[in-house]
Amino acid sequence: MESFIAALVSLLILDPIQGAITRQLGALGIPRDSAEKVATCARAAAPTIVTRIGENPGWGIVQIVRFWTGAASPDVVLVEIAPQCAGAVETAKRAIGRSA
Repeated sequence: MESFIAALVSLLILDPIQGAITRQLGALGIPRDSAEKVATCARAAAPTIVTRIGENPGWGIVQIVRFWTGAASPDVVLVEIAPQCAGAVETAKRAIGRSA
């Protein structure tokens, strides 16, 4: 069951968020290494996110809906689902002169 949840989390939230953030940062001219740090953090957080969504599926659904409807930006959702990525996201934002 956990591998099924992991596949859904990857398909519905992690891969799309990583792609959206990478595109946004690339369009803003952010150095590739800053964008890669955010993507690497998201990938590393996957097991924690899967566990959290497995324990609280309602919360997971809310995060997915927030992302897909545009109610929250990809960076905001990433920090919500993976608080340990806040530093990488903040570093990328600083590179474009924008605060959190």
